[in-house]
Amino acid sequence: MMDVCAELVRQHDKDRFLATLFAPEDKQRPLMTLYAFKCEIERIPFLVSEPQVGEIRLRWWIDTLEQMASGETLDHPVAEELRNVVGNHRLPIQSLVQLVEAHQFDLYADHMPSRNDLEGYLGETESVLFQLGSMVVDPVAAAEIAHSSGFAGVALGMARLLNRGVGHFMPRSESAGSLSALARLRLSELRMQKLPRNLLPVFLPASLTTTYLDAGQKQVPQWKRQWKLWRAARKESL
Repeated sequence: MMDVCAELVRQHDKDRFLATLFAPEDKQRPLMTLYAFKCEIERIPFLVSEPQVGEIRLRWWIDTLEQMASGETLDHPVAEELRNVVGNHRLPIQSLVQLVEAHQFDLYADHMPSRNDLEGYLGETESVLFQLGSMVVDPVAAAEIAHSSGFAGVALGMARLLNRGVGHFMPRSESAGSLSALARLRLSELRMQKLPRNLLPVFLPASLTTTYLDAGQKQVPQWKRQWKLWRAARKESL
């Protein structure tokens, strides 16, 4: 029977669910937990009818993250699992708190002020996931690839936004074409980095950047994404 975290990732981030299956077995559960936490935060705007209610839910997560070191029982299966992952892999709580705080933007209709602000948002919500995932797999190697995490988060995050329709995430001074060009640039910068082989499962989702960009706003079939992930894993190249 699939655990709660893995099932949540399977339902809400199939790309990372499939990519994680290429990771060593002992790393799969903590990675799924980390990604499940992200899924919980991302879906809050779709579960509430008013931004203020979403703010309350995000505040609960911030308070819960800050209480993790206290040893108190956390009345949430993902939060309880996440505490174990944070403790076992020495993940920085502040990075997780900043991820939650950045997602407050999702609750409102304000346009992203600028390209730099958009890259900053993707850094705090997407790049951090690549970096923390790398820390779970290999903390020593993770310290050397911060730039790779930054490039991967912006490339994949931007491509996914464009694929689903960026809406208020698009700065008024930008176009879909300029943001697509930025995503491709960050992907090319990522590909110029030398990634340790054992971190490839964490970065595999970034191999789908061009797949999402080339699709425009059309849905990318699951079989196509799955084949691209398998091919990237087999070639050991993004």
